[in-house]
Amino acid sequence: MTIFYPVPELMLLPQARFIQIINTTHALARAGAAVKLITGRGSCLKGRAEDEALLNHYGLSPHPNLEIVFLPMIRKEEGGRVSIGMVFNVALVWYLWQQDKKGGVIFVRHLKTARFLLRLRWFHRMPVVFEAHEIFHLTTEKIKKRQRMARRERSVYAGIGAVVAITERLRADLVTMFSLDSIQSITIPDAVRGDMFDTALAYGKRQQGYIFYAGGLYRWKGIDLLIEAMGRLTGETLVVAGGGQGLKRLCELRGLADSLGLSGRVNFVGQLSHTEVLKYMREAKIAVVPNLAESVSMYSSPLKMFEYMASGCPIVASDIPGIREILTDGKDAVFFTPGDVQSLAAAIRILTDNPDVAEKMAAAGQALVKNFTYEKRAERIIDFLGVTFYN
Repeated sequence: MTIFYPVPELMLLPQARFIQIINTTHALARAGAAVKLITGRGSCLKGRAEDEALLNHYGLSPHPNLEIVFLPMIRKEEGGRVSIGMVFNVALVWYLWQQDKKGGVIFVRHLKTARFLLRLRWFHRMPVVFEAHEIFHLTTEKIKKRQRMARRERSVYAGIGAVVAITERLRADLVTMFSLDSIQSITIPDAVRGDMFDTALAYGKRQQGYIFYAGGLYRWKGIDLLIEAMGRLTGETLVVAGGGQGLKRLCELRGLADSLGLSGRVNFVGQLSHTEVLKYMREAKIAVVPNLAESVSMYSSPLKMFEYMASGCPIVASDIPGIREILTDGKDAVFFTPGDVQSLAAAIRILTDNPDVAEKMAAAGQALVKNFTYEKRAERIIDFLGVTFYN
């Protein structure tokens, strides 16, 4: 089986989706599939061994079953008429046309790229599988944008060959909303690298550490709520590793911390490389997933949640569906009511006041996440694709 995995973006960026994509494709290759990871070429790679540079960036080594293909990509300048997506897509279709299509499957998580490929399936003649992470039209309140995105989603799901969803709630809602009963679908959650278990620090060595948050600074991710909760946690320190929405948003959050008298106890370390984030994670005594109960969060299964567990860090998490599918309150995490600052502070206090409980939950989380490695994720994807398309 050959899996073609197009990514119409530059992958040397710190977003979680690129961590998931590179590790998933590498695991698929190790599991025996021939994998073609097709991505945009960035100027930072010119003059270097591009594939090795990309793999090194994520701490991975070349594999004979994994070929990284770099296609041209143009960044749209302000007022420009050429879209990034169209340049990449045209190059993508030309590349696919030249490939041996026997036993080939296109696996894609970008909605626009999926629609483009489905329109030209007579040309590339391969089944297209969509990996769903959200229902896009539910993420905006703007009516026209919502209608446009809903039409795009209907177009994709009407012609897609199969669907892989990261949460069961998402898969079930997609089946209902887009009438996918006749299309093969499966839930395959996010994952972690197996080597994370080897570097995890025992909980007893991190009790003097800090509370940790990794991820975007978007309001729906609950970072404002977490900062407010710190005002109720005397003597505790919060480290925030992440970015998003630019300097204005960062200044807004710094201002919130200052207004609560927390400037010395809330440390913003910025948007770091994945390796640097893992170093901070390793020293943390508690990690928090504070998502608000908004539509964009309902299907969320954060990659960092799996990495928190693998690093041996006890978790405080918002009680929302995607998280509840993986974690169990009182066993491997402490849940709190989404959006409730008092509930969040109380949940954190359970772990800070009871290090024995925190240690047990950290151990339970680490045992649980061994069922969610990239190796196991790759095996499930290959089995699903094989049964669906090639018996």
